[in-house]
Amino acid sequence: MTCLLGVIAALLLPVGAAQAAPVAEDCVGVTEGRYAGTFTAAVKTHCLELPSPQGARIAALTSRGGGLTVQVEVVDRNGTAQCTAGDLSQGSCELTGTAPFRALVHADDTEATGPYGVHFVRTDVLQKECRTLPAGTFGADSGTVRLETGNGVFSHCLTIPADAHSTSELLRIRYGFPEDGELIPRYLVSMIDTDGDGPSCYSHPTANQPIRTDGLTSCSFSAGKAYTVLVHGQDAPRSHTLDRWDVTPTARGCAVSPATAVGAPAATGASGQSGTPRCHRITTSAATDRLRIDARDAHNSTHTLVMGGDGGTACYQKNLACAPTGSTSYQVVTQVPDGWDLSDSYRLDAWKIATAAGPAPECVRPASIAYGYGPLTGTLSEERTGVCAALPSVDGDRFRADITATDGGSYAPVPSLYSKAGTNLCMGRSPSYDCQGSDQSLYVLALPDRTERTAYRAELVCTSAPCGSEEVTIGTVTPTTVQSGTVATLTVQGTALGMGTTVNLTGGPAPLTARTVSVSDDARTLKATVDLRTAPAGHWNISVSALNHQYAAGTLTVTPPPVSGLGTYKPVTPTRLMDTRSGLGVPKAKVGQGGTVTLQVAGTSGIPASGVTAVVLNVTATDPTTASHVSVYPDGTPRSSASNLNFTAGQTIPNLVVVPVVNGKVSFYNNAGSVDLIADVAGYYTTDGSGSTYKPVTPTRLMDTRGGLGVPKAKVGQGGTVTLQVAGTSGIPASGVTAVVLNVTATDPTTGSYVSVYPDGTTRTSASNLNFSAGQTIPNLVVVPVVNGKVSFYNNAGSVDLIADVAGYYTTDGSGSSYKPVTPTRLMDTRGGLGVPKAKVGQGGIVTLQVAGTSGIPASGVTAVVLNVTATDPTTDSYVSVYPDGTTRTSASNLNFTTGQTIPNLVIVPVVNGKVSFYNNAGSVDLIADVAGYYTK
Repeated sequence: MTCLLGVIAALLLPVGAAQAAPVAEDCVGVTEGRYAGTFTAAVKTHCLELPSPQGARIAALTSRGGGLTVQVEVVDRNGTAQCTAGDLSQGSCELTGTAPFRALVHADDTEATGPYGVHFVRTDVLQKECRTLPAGTFGADSGTVRLETGNGVFSHCLTIPADAHSTSELLRIRYGFPEDGELIPRYLVSMIDTDGDGPSCYSHPTANQPIRTDGLTSCSFSAGKAYTVLVHGQDAPRSHTLDRWDVTPTARGCAVSPATAVGAPAATGASGQSGTPRCHRITTSAATDRLRIDARDAHNSTHTLVMGGDGGTACYQKNLACAPTGSTSYQVVTQVPDGWDLSDSYRLDAWKIATAAGPAPECVRPASIAYGYGPLTGTLSEERTGVCAALPSVDGDRFRADITATDGGSYAPVPSLYSKAGTNLCMGRSPSYDCQGSDQSLYVLALPDRTERTAYRAELVCTSAPCGSEEVTIGTVTPTTVQSGTVATLTVQGTALGMGTTVNLTGGPAPLTARTVSVSDDARTLKATVDLRTAPAGHWNISVSALNHQYAAGTLTVTPPPVSGLGTYKPVTPTRLMDTRSGLGVPKAKVGQGGTVTLQVAGTSGIPASGVTAVVLNVTATDPTTASHVSVYPDGTPRSSASNLNFTAGQTIPNLVVVPVVNGKVSFYNNAGSVDLIADVAGYYTTDGSGSTYKPVTPTRLMDTRGGLGVPKAKVGQGGTVTLQVAGTSGIPASGVTAVVLNVTATDPTTGSYVSVYPDGTTRTSASNLNFSAGQTIPNLVVVPVVNGKVSFYNNAGSVDLIADVAGYYTTDGSGSSYKPVTPTRLMDTRGGLGVPKAKVGQGGIVTLQVAGTSGIPASGVTAVVLNVTATDPTTDSYVSVYPDGTTRTSASNLNFTTGQTIPNLVIVPVVNGKVSFYNNAGSVDLIADVAGYYTK
């Protein structure tokens, strides 16, 4: 048998020309060696008589271009054919007939004339004229044989003695090209041992080299056998070289190092010249170990050819990583082929990624990959060259590997997904790869060529979810009972749960969807939050949605909110927290149409950082560009239809707001145009029990400067102050009062001004409570701290009459009620018949609203309710009084308005029979009431 090393190779060594001697009338006698003949005329055949005996084995080599092309056949003395032209070119022509044997030579073109050559080589014994092809040493360029052709030389023979080779050899073939490029090289190389058998060889292709100039060929030789190497090509002036190296564990010139842990620093090597191979011997403790071998350089040019312990090819030559197993040592041959960019050096990763017991211990083992794996973030460098994970995947899993460099670099880690057979099942290129899973895939991220460091984000996304062996199952959902008014966390137990899994609640006024916030690493525990702050009590059906399937998961009982631990009131010195005109508390800018600003209240101006349930703010709208309304609501919650201020273009108007605090903040929404907003804090509600409780009283007039009630009979002049005794009057105790709730009305002012209500004996701040224009009558609710049993009223400009009606007070004796804020909700609207009949409230008319047992307000135990009441579209000037149902209405009022005006005011009104009543004094008017909270024992 022969070995065909390549049809385009140039491995030629000159030998002496054969001498011809006539031995028959029609034949020319020749010796073994090269014979030169000439066709002087168009003839069919030349006869050459050979000296080879019966039983010999010979080769007949001819030029493969560049001159007269001839064919040779061999017959015995009787004319019996001995072998084919292919046998002759490979050196396997066995002479079995009767000597003498004759070579019959004829031209391909029978009309052609000219010189030709035939090179006869006997191959059953080594020929002295065939030079020895020595074994080289890696890295030393030793053993190279230079071969020249031209001037009648087109072929060579070389020998490899029986004791001079290993069982596995690597040949490098390097040949020259014509400068003019007119004659494309065509070569044939074959090897044959003295028994007529050839080694098993494989010529390793190199990308981008249609004609190989430095290709590597690996061959398996038989021990103790001598070989003849036959080279024949063209009779053209060329210079070529041939090298061979041992690639078994006895190879010379191999740097030896053990396989490393995954991600360990790489071995280094000098690239040498283009096409020059280098060798590393990588050892490992067991033949069942699987390694990952990869050469990296600045140009991604270094190719590797990996040979096993027996010299057999473990990985064919390529510039990609390979994952061999089956040996305790590997000869890794590196080479930068001709035509590829040459780096000065390269790095060789040789990781032990698995043993017979399974993946390497440094490979993490995720419990589930139902929806993928990751994302992973980190940095790969020459100190940490890779990471790995042993995935619980199964055949048929499909993944998309999204790999990006996060440091602005151009080169991201290269992913591999290895099967147990060591096949990389990832295809594609950065940033997205398509990877096919197998039983227990090994996921590897490696530092790429061209860079020494890359920060990365890597995620495997299962595109055939669920991946792995688990299917989606839904077990328990806990808890089964939660309280309304809370944000509840639901825990789902099951298998193959993912961030895309959703928990749904149905059976209430509207379906609710919980937000998935986390999934455990084993995909068996999912946590989701559901907002129940406005959810009514009752039984809700739970279902879990995963991968387009719905799974029933029982029921959730939502209970009413508890009445214990409610907020108590802590007054503070009235302080300005927000002013959009100057950028106090929020950015300096008007609030535009549909715009929202959010104010941090917790942790500011004496308000604690935590435990605050609601805050009391006097909110003022000023310099609006058009008629609009403002809603104040808890941060991070859906805004309802409830409003707090209504105003016209250019108007300055305040209103007291009691608003729940969420995330320590409250938000302000403007409906139309743009407007500046001001917020002054009066106090807050806290759950720590340190505040005061509220005692409602029958609304009673305490002060009226027009008649001298409570203070001297006189308007309050410019810069003037009047002080009102509140403690010990109208049901308010003489001591223990921390704050009082007053509805303060300014009437008949001589000019535009504002009024501030503040604790007696304290320094007045910049906070204001009422803003008005000349001749206007306007009320506003005030919650003001009581000092010395008194409160003071300051007027800034002109003169004005002031009226104060008490609604209740806060006490430290613990006998009062605690406050529970609720999401601002509309309870009444006479325009649409919400809560009361659909009709304006006429002159002297009364409407009564049921508040207990609605919109999160308990059915019993409610002592007072906080309502933002708005009067709109009145037919004449009038006022409205809000008072407890079933009681005698007093002279106290809550809203004052003029014809066509829309105006709100906050009301804290006692609840009797679960209801409150609304009285209109004159004309007719539509009334709106939005609840902000309630008081309960």
